[in-house]
Amino acid sequence: MDKLFLDANIVVDFLCERSDDFYLPAAMLMVKSYNKEVELCCSTLTLATASYFMEKGKISQTEIFHKISDMISICELANVDREVVEQALLSEFTDFEDAMQYFSAKKWGADIIITRNKKDFLHSQLPVYEPMEYLEKSKNRI
Repeated sequence: MDKLFLDANIVVDFLCERSDDFYLPAAMLMVKSYNKEVELCCSTLTLATASYFMEKGKISQTEIFHKISDMISICELANVDREVVEQALLSEFTDFEDAMQYFSAKKWGADIIITRNKKDFLHSQLPVYEPMEYLEKSKNRI
């Protein structure tokens, strides 16, 4: 079973129900997790980012908490701790947030990173896929 680490943009796409082009592939990944076909993870930092975007989108606090609660029922959480921050600071990544995502993914034991911005992970030692790219690849394995 693949262990997929979701970049912040994927979680935000799902929780904020962004346009169908972004929301549907993210939702399909969540269904795969619910069906125990993959194991999903995101960083704790991502949930704070998603909450911010949901607030900007005028989603009520009650609904935000409900969505995050549902999310963590199908998605593991990777901590952004001192070790992750220190690794990010020493890395070749140019974007600090992307570096923290990457090192939290590695610490969690991810096999693959899922993002809409593959260029942000040029220094990744893990395979990096866009959601539909991964979904097509995994469909062809069955």
